[in-house]
Amino acid sequence: MIIKTKLRLFFLILICLLKFSFAQEYDKVNGVWNAAFLDFPLSEKISFRTELHLRTISYFSVWNQHLFRPQLSYKASKNVSWRGGYTFLRNFDQDVTKDPRIRNEHNIWEQVQFILPLKKASFSTWIRLEHRFQEELPLKKDKSLRSFDFSSRIRFRLTFQKLLSQSDAKIPTNLVFYNEIFTLLNPPGIPFKFNQNWTFLGLRVKLSDKLSINSGFQKNTIAKSSENYLKNRLWNTILFYKF
Repeated sequence: MIIKTKLRLFFLILICLLKFSFAQEYDKVNGVWNAAFLDFPLSEKISFRTELHLRTISYFSVWNQHLFRPQLSYKASKNVSWRGGYTFLRNFDQDVTKDPRIRNEHNIWEQVQFILPLKKASFSTWIRLEHRFQEELPLKKDKSLRSFDFSSRIRFRLTFQKLLSQSDAKIPTNLVFYNEIFTLLNPPGIPFKFNQNWTFLGLRVKLSDKLSINSGFQKNTIAKSSENYLKNRLWNTILFYKF
């Protein structure tokens, strides 16, 4: 009797999960994400970074996003660092015929990162809190009539890196995997709603002491409504340069 009850409960849960899965609707796009991270050391512990991102969908044919992110970094210890900065985003509607098509966003953010070194590998995690000012929808053609609404979200990223080449290789190569979850915050600052999930798998190649490149496949799952999600499958390449 107990076994039958457990089996019934198991199949009930399974049916509910399948029903929930099929109830979700997914729009799918393919894109390219190119970025450059430029680092300027100011002292032994403080540095300035500028990020420039260009994202497209339908491969290279349709703009998706332009992003500019200046920031300051403070290295509190060997494995702990703090960052804070500003981000300006130009978000493009998928529909190229839409007018107006561009929605601007300004946000201010703070981040803390922890690194756990392992033998020929490492785990790292960072938590970022974003304070977002987005142009209210629907967008108005007359920009002087546009206004901004305020919201916040928290981002949590877990990264694993594994050295694939020999330790003394001229061009060290690492396997890189990360997963990042975005959660919206309500006005009191409590996480309450899923926003996005990013998953990346690729390689990090150190070409010199100043220049490195990350490149690999990334899948972004973005909540559009309670039952509609956008899946963006893209090739992500980031250039890191230290002055």
